[in-house]
Amino acid sequence: MKRVLVFLALLSGAASTAAAKPLTESLLRCDSQFFNALYAEQAKFTHAAPLVKDNQGHAWFAPPKDNAGIVWFAQPVHLQQLTLSGYYTQQSDLDEFGKYFFWGWVIEESPQAVMAALPAAHWQSAGDDYITNAMIKRPGDSAWQVNNTAVSGIAPAKGSVEKLAMLSVTKGKTTLLCSLQGSVTEEILLPLRPDLTGGKK
Repeated sequence: MKRVLVFLALLSGAASTAAAKPLTESLLRCDSQFFNALYAEQAKFTHAAPLVKDNQGHAWFAPPKDNAGIVWFAQPVHLQQLTLSGYYTQQSDLDEFGKYFFWGWVIEESPQAVMAALPAAHWQSAGDDYITNAMIKRPGDSAWQVNNTAVSGIAPAKGSVEKLAMLSVTKGKTTLLCSLQGSVTEEILLPLRPDLTGGKK
């Protein structure tokens, strides 16, 4: 009986880890799958922050009322060896330099700990940051292409749109964010960001 209980405990732990994995790793894709995963795991955030849901299986955090860009969690959420203390969301329009959208986690652990918790990602050093899954859409492209020349802090060429996952430290906090930037249109933005539908862009 004791062996059975130990086995069930191990199985439960493995299931918990498997359930947490899609949410953290889905963010690295920088598309709507992250919002699907958040919907599937919404129970983990019951005591952290209010969620908004649609009828297509997406969930997202209600934006901060003070427009500060960060939804701080009332209680930290532990996922895949990481401690999530907030959700970052920010956007800006720099006219001829393009539109910029950022979304993702504020994490208590160091960037090195985040990379260790996400070993499947192919992180690349980019100055003081780390990036992965860099993609680009150039004029005329119907699908995203791998971007082997992505550089942190450099605006995309006119007419192009870039997206990537970025790991950095801001004001002493680690952030794991998606970045979508460049000549971003609604046609490109809304399939990736279901939270920005309804005229909010």
